[in-house]
Amino acid sequence: MSKSFEKNSEGAGDMDDIGRLIHYAGARETISPERLEKARQRVGTHWEHVVAEQRHNRGGTRFRYVAVAASIVVAVGASLLLWRAVDVPPAIVSASVDRVLGEVMLADQVAGKGDVIGVDTLIATSPDSRIALRMAGGQSLRIDTSSQLLLHSSNHVSLQAGGVYIDTDTASNPLPIMVSTPFGVARDVGTQFQVRLAASVLMVGVRDGVVEVAQTGQRSLSVNKDRFVELDMNGKKAERVLSTDDPSWDWVETVAPEFDIQGVSLKQYLTWYAGQKGIALVWADDASQAKAEGIELAGSIAGTMLHEGLLTVQQIAPFDYRIEGDTIWVKVE
Repeated sequence: MSKSFEKNSEGAGDMDDIGRLIHYAGARETISPERLEKARQRVGTHWEHVVAEQRHNRGGTRFRYVAVAASIVVAVGASLLLWRAVDVPPAIVSASVDRVLGEVMLADQVAGKGDVIGVDTLIATSPDSRIALRMAGGQSLRIDTSSQLLLHSSNHVSLQAGGVYIDTDTASNPLPIMVSTPFGVARDVGTQFQVRLAASVLMVGVRDGVVEVAQTGQRSLSVNKDRFVELDMNGKKAERVLSTDDPSWDWVETVAPEFDIQGVSLKQYLTWYAGQKGIALVWADDASQAKAEGIELAGSIAGTMLHEGLLTVQQIAPFDYRIEGDTIWVKVE
């Protein structure tokens, strides 16, 4: 484990991490000229009203002082309101919602696509709902049905029930993500993997890369690509091979982030598709790759599952493909 990763896991972060958080949080709210003008008009109207009344009042001098003081209070109050609206910093954002299937709760609110999620937010899915998040560092995180996950920061989550899938390959400069559970902590090393809790057992499956699992009183365990392990409080309980087409990955594809095909090349889409499947994209020949680069897609595959989207794109830009093991072979007509 590198020194920089230790800092991230302790919450200190580095300048890149902080920069990403500021980027996702967005700029502070600014006051529009219209709102500022309305505030000035309210103060001006109040002042004119006070002056008009004092002209008809016998105690003109004394009242004038009171009126001026009242106007100053109103003006200062309006300025303070405007200052507070500008100066209050936004909450730190750890993630945003990429896709939602069914009803998912973010703390006490129902999640919607595009929602931003702050630190220390509890995310809960029902027996028929799932959610995909885009972490502040660019990583993809997906939560399975009947799960509870606490989002501590952009690179630290706690899985309390159910399952979570993490894809750090989606980020250009990914930060390692730490998944804490009652049975141990899983840290990725540039990978695609899932962590699940069931029957007092921690399960870790790796699609690509390596995951380090640490347990109290046990030696650190490295879980490599295409491996699946089960661990209880006393360490490793079982291990087996986990292929890229294993049924345990099926749920991950149902909540894959949607891809906007409008204006992108066929090659860009197929590269994205292969990444979502955790498989390699291989062209039948150089001509197929060149043609795929030159074909611009149009339309939409929003709302489709991963394989349904592939079939739709195949209708837009005809090509042949076959998937064998961890490879998709493509020939463009």
